[in-house]
Amino acid sequence: MISACLAAEAVTGDPAWDTLAHVAFDWFLGRNDLGVPLYDPETGGCCDGLHADRCNQNQGAGSTLAFLHALLEIRLAEGRPRPLDHRRLRGTGSR
Repeated sequence: MISACLAAEAVTGDPAWDTLAHVAFDWFLGRNDLGVPLYDPETGGCCDGLHADRCNQNQGAGSTLAFLHALLEIRLAEGRPRPLDHRRLRGTGSR
C-alpha cells in the first residue's frame, strides 16, 4: 500500500498520496482499528497482524521485513534514510 501511494504521488504530483502513505505506515504504530502497535521497539519485530480483538503476537520474518521495507520507503520519501530510532517510534506515530 505504501509503495503504491508513493508511486501515485510520483506520477501525479498530488501530495495527498504522501499523506495516505503515512496513514498506511501509521497502522504499524498503532493507528489501526484496535489502537495497538504491531511494531515492537524493544525487539525490533513486528506482529503478524490483527485479530478481531487483539494483536497476533507472532512476529514472523515476513511481518518484520514488511515493516522495515515500509519504514525505508517512508524515510526515503522524506529524504532521510537514517538509522532507526526506536525511541521515536514508541507510540508516537511516524510524523
